Amino acid sequence: MGNYSRKLAPLEEEYGLYYTKLEGLGLVASVMRLRGSLEIPVIEQSLSLLQQRHPFLQMQIVQEKDGMYFAAQATRRIPLRIVKRNKENQWLEVLEEELNYKIDIQQDPLIKLAYIPAASGSDVFDLIFFIHHSISDGICLVQLCREFLDYCARITEGEQVKVDRLPLSPPSEELLPLSKNVSLKFFLFKLKFICEQLLKKPHQLAPDIDSPVSEQKSRLVHRFLNERQTKRLCQICKKEGTTVTAALNTAMVLTLKNELAIPGDAYINAIIAVNNRQFIPSEFAHHKNLSFMAGGIWIFENIFNKASFWERARNSRQKIEQGLRSNHHFYSVLAAPYRIDILKKGEILPTTYILSNVGRINQPKNYGCLELIENHITASNRSYKPLPILHCTTFNSKLYLTFSYAEPLISKKKAQSMVDFLMSSLLEAIGEFRIEN
Repeated sequence: MGNYSRKLAPLEEEYGLYYTKLEGLGLVASVMRLRGSLEIPVIEQSLSLLQQRHPFLQMQIVQEKDGMYFAAQATRRIPLRIVKRNKENQWLEVLEEELNYKIDIQQDPLIKLAYIPAASGSDVFDLIFFIHHSISDGICLVQLCREFLDYCARITEGEQVKVDRLPLSPPSEELLPLSKNVSLKFFLFKLKFICEQLLKKPHQLAPDIDSPVSEQKSRLVHRFLNERQTKRLCQICKKEGTTVTAALNTAMVLTLKNELAIPGDAYINAIIAVNNRQFIPSEFAHHKNLSFMAGGIWIFENIFNKASFWERARNSRQKIEQGLRSNHHFYSVLAAPYRIDILKKGEILPTTYILSNVGRINQPKNYGCLELIENHITASNRSYKPLPILHCTTFNSKLYLTFSYAEPLISKKKAQSMVDFLMSSLLEAIGEFRIEN
């Protein structure tokens, strides 16, 4: 064997397999729009400091007969792509391009950066980080971006920055605070999930055009709620006894109900992403180490329930909170070997959609002469069947929503229509009627 740091744990291996078998699924991106000036040598030096500090950024993923390994081989520099700006919202175009350009995980660092300088007469530029899901989730990537901007500010001010190497994070499976009877509870969880799949037979979107993953492209539709709309959404959620995540889920349910148009009673199922760090007592969950510590809760929704928007949102909140009380967000991690077995057969668990709400990013806006004005998270999307993913981030009092889909399984026209319906549902629920583009 080569110079391997450790074998990938099942959850890490699952996303390693997604990336290889599904042609790039599992690349997480952070889009940062900044005001100010940043020299390319400063960017390169800051990337070097990140790589020195985080051992995962010095590794590749190697496939062996008995599984995947993190390999500490000859380290290449973190790739930096510099894009000549030719339009205002070029970041979205570059974001899609890079999500569809695979990292060579056996040769290159598991991270890359795209830099779009400011246009002539402007001081607004864009930085987009991309990182492999096996070593990071959205929460972790936000922290990494914060470190990077801090290095940039300090170097620009003339400081000779030095960093200490962090220890390698253990698999999240080893950090979960599980009870002694976890095996029985996990068995009952799987049994309930299988029964619900058989009894409720949740619907999925039919492909507009069936296509092998090798011919698919990750595509995005981006929207946001302005400061007034975001504030009003938070206020009404509190008044109605629910949460923003539950309201976003309700908007997705109504969107799928409109799109599927199935007569009679029908169910859909979803995964609601959960930040497991808040439930893990280990120091690795609260320090600045790179790691993948996300979990998920499976919920089933009756799309023909005639309840109002806010009744649905309260019901969604109850389902999510029940899942948290039952530790389902931990069991989703433990179920990774089961999902791997299915994936190796060329299938994935049937899912109608995924909702990932990172929530409010508590990140400083100022880094020396730099001002961070936008920050949002998304990820690549390819699959065997249509699987829309809604990524949500709140920063600087705005709620950013990015709808990720695989084309041509979902056409651009259908994706735009779905997002328009979703936004209209949200705005109507809070008494607003203007969509921001």
